Amino acid sequence: MAFNRIRTMLAGLAIAAAAFQAAPAAAQNLNAMNDAFNARMNGAMQSQYQNQYAQLMQNPRFQQMYHQHRAQGGQMSVQQFAYNYMATGGFTEQGMRNYQNSRNQIEDQQRRGMQDMRAAEEARARAQMDYANGYHRNNGEFGRTLQGNSTYTGQYGQNHVLPHTQPGVVQRDAQGRAFVMDNSGQYYQYTPYGWQPMRSGY
Repeated sequence: MAFNRIRTMLAGLAIAAAAFQAAPAAAQNLNAMNDAFNARMNGAMQSQYQNQYAQLMQNPRFQQMYHQHRAQGGQMSVQQFAYNYMATGGFTEQGMRNYQNSRNQIEDQQRRGMQDMRAAEEARARAQMDYANGYHRNNGEFGRTLQGNSTYTGQYGQNHVLPHTQPGVVQRDAQGRAFVMDNSGQYYQYTPYGWQPMRSGY
């Protein structure tokens, strides 16, 4: 029985160690794929903008509007003016409204994205902490198992480290509570209601 428990724990530790080693590589692959996708998207958008900008420089209406902007004391460069011209559909009323709505939507998306990112970071930190705590618990239990002990949870939710190699021998803790294991490996705790079964705390 003790050998099977040790073998199971060794297998669990091996799987956990492999997962721990694989996690950074998987994260790096995902980051690389995300970076490559963003690079392609940015390249396509930049190319499209350059084409539109080149066409706009030949547009007499745009040239006239930019000269008027400068004549009225406007400080935008031709590149800035071109960007705003394209973004607002030529500074039309509907285009200005659409542009402002788009800005508001983007700001909302960015705000939600930041909230989601913070929540994901917190979840990742909790998962890492849970993993580390579980890893340490597993190591601790493995060490106890090698020494002939195991963790059992009693009727009141408390964990007790008890020998798993001495069936039929009543064990007592520092408070005088009594425990005994039967021949099948089931532990019992003595309570005011008699002997009550315990469960594995691992």
